Amino acid sequence: MTAWTDKDLLQMRSRDIAPSAVESQLRLFKKPPTPIQLDRPATVGDGIRSLTPAEIQTALEKFEIAREAGRFQKFVPASGAATRMFQDLIKKLNAPPVLKSDLQALARKGEKESGSIVELMDSIGRLAFSKDLRSRLDARGIDMAATLAAGDYTPILRALLLPEGLDYSHLPKGLIPFHESSEGPRTPFEEQILEGAATLTDAKQNCRLHFTVSPEYIEKFKSLALEARIRSGKKGINLDLSFSIQKPGTDTLAVENSNEPFRDESGNLVFRPGGHGALIENLNELQGDMVFVKNIDNVCSGSLFPTTVHWKKVLGGLLVQMEEELRRNGEDDGRPLRVCGVVRNTGEPGGGPFWVREKSGSKSLQIVESAQIDPTVEEQKEIFKRSTHFNPVDLVCSVRDRNGKPFDLTRFVDREAVFFSQKSHLGRGLKALELPGLWNGAMAGWNTVFVEVPQETFNPVKTVFDLLKPAHQ
Repeated sequence: MTAWTDKDLLQMRSRDIAPSAVESQLRLFKKPPTPIQLDRPATVGDGIRSLTPAEIQTALEKFEIAREAGRFQKFVPASGAATRMFQDLIKKLNAPPVLKSDLQALARKGEKESGSIVELMDSIGRLAFSKDLRSRLDARGIDMAATLAAGDYTPILRALLLPEGLDYSHLPKGLIPFHESSEGPRTPFEEQILEGAATLTDAKQNCRLHFTVSPEYIEKFKSLALEARIRSGKKGINLDLSFSIQKPGTDTLAVENSNEPFRDESGNLVFRPGGHGALIENLNELQGDMVFVKNIDNVCSGSLFPTTVHWKKVLGGLLVQMEEELRRNGEDDGRPLRVCGVVRNTGEPGGGPFWVREKSGSKSLQIVESAQIDPTVEEQKEIFKRSTHFNPVDLVCSVRDRNGKPFDLTRFVDREAVFFSQKSHLGRGLKALELPGLWNGAMAGWNTVFVEVPQETFNPVKTVFDLLKPAHQ
């Protein structure tokens, strides 16, 4: 046992973290758990279902019955900052001036990011936030067109990224305008609401959506939510929007490279957010029935919208059908059930569907990230490379038992499925611990069904350059 000071214990108490939980985290640092053991990739016919037209029609019929009854709601993690989305621009701005001629020279030498920045600046008028950007520049006496023509991007990037301007490098991604519309620019937060309204609205015209947000921006989200409610009310839809924040009690202790507790310059313990896996607590408190889960940045506009809504309904209807079949056949084993849409792997970074060897000797279907496997074991690396499908985070979950009682979702978490990463605090290196990912270890004990869905339903905005793709124009 670590000899915690009274000050340490007070810190833990203020965050609602038990000393025993901190001790468990320290043990994980000192003796990391065995990495996950892949058996083989899940493929179509071996863990992944490819639905026939008849199966799709049956799923749609099941969905409509459950939708009208008000069984569905949506859960969207929306607290993440857009820093990574703008990281290539931030990197260039850290060493100004940012000149078009320099970027073009670097692009000719093979630096892809520099070429992408030039393309972005040449196409800036096509982006939904261009009017706001131009207004910020005008307020400072800077003409955007003349600045672009001169080839010095520095003032534009400052107005886009820094607190003196739009401050997009710090805002949550959910609050950044992605798409143009007849009603003005739309953020992904608003697009998620529109998708939910088109998919989930029940027979009483109620539509329930829940967003997890960062506390410092919750009022901005609520302001946008009020506007969305007003617009939806004119269409006869009652938006039931709710919000929660990641619990401080899910933060994890940082350690030195020696695996001893990391302390700041004042001697305080340093805790860090435990990653999106901490949101299993928020999903648990929602106590829903059937819940769609989707990343905030996976949205689309225009012609792809109907396809996205259609496949949402298919996944939801298949969940209803699978739940009914399990209970009718006596195969309901008292675990939550999820249906996960997966798309063909086209090289996107991230996890995918696999068969995993459990410690008991059995095999289970899991979504696995590359960080979960042992990079020193060639067999495991080769299995991961053979993956045919990618996880787009397109889930629908059945979270109540046969008696209608909400499951305690925390019972089905693989507590050892943690991630370790190198971070820093005021220039000092530290080791951080991330909790089991929301759709990885946090749902490891669930019943899982994988279904192939079209690539057109997966349109994430991981970098600002993605906004120039057809799905977002």
